[in-house]
Amino acid sequence: MSAFKVPASALSPVIVLRHDGIVLAMQQDFWERYKVGEKHHVTHPWTGAPLTRSPALLGAGDGLPEGLEAHALDKQLARGVIVLACGLAFQDVIDTIATADALSPDAAAAKARSMMLPGIIMQPSGVFATSVAQDHGCVYVRAT
Repeated sequence: MSAFKVPASALSPVIVLRHDGIVLAMQQDFWERYKVGEKHHVTHPWTGAPLTRSPALLGAGDGLPEGLEAHALDKQLARGVIVLACGLAFQDVIDTIATADALSPDAAAAKARSMMLPGIIMQPSGVFATSVAQDHGCVYVRAT
């Protein structure tokens, strides 16, 4: 906003969660129940220590530099940031639940959807989501 001298209402940030990032779409209870941090060797973004919590949901008191807690994914969703998730990658979440809980694919899919952060919009694929966002004026910025 300060760089372009525009109000927040003039911006529509879009985040696309795809591939290995799909687990960031999930609530903390998913991370705890299925030991996502341990399974994927997730580390704290500043300390490098092993992390069992979702790094996208870190808040005040979690060792982040001051002010960064406002950028947690749930806080961004609450501010109106559009968050899109890859439906193809989401199959990994469904498979994790189906295997761990011995559920049918349909039951695991329903449970997975219930464990996703509210407000995330599922897309057929992350590439599709990115392409459509670009068609509507977004600019792709690779985060890694």
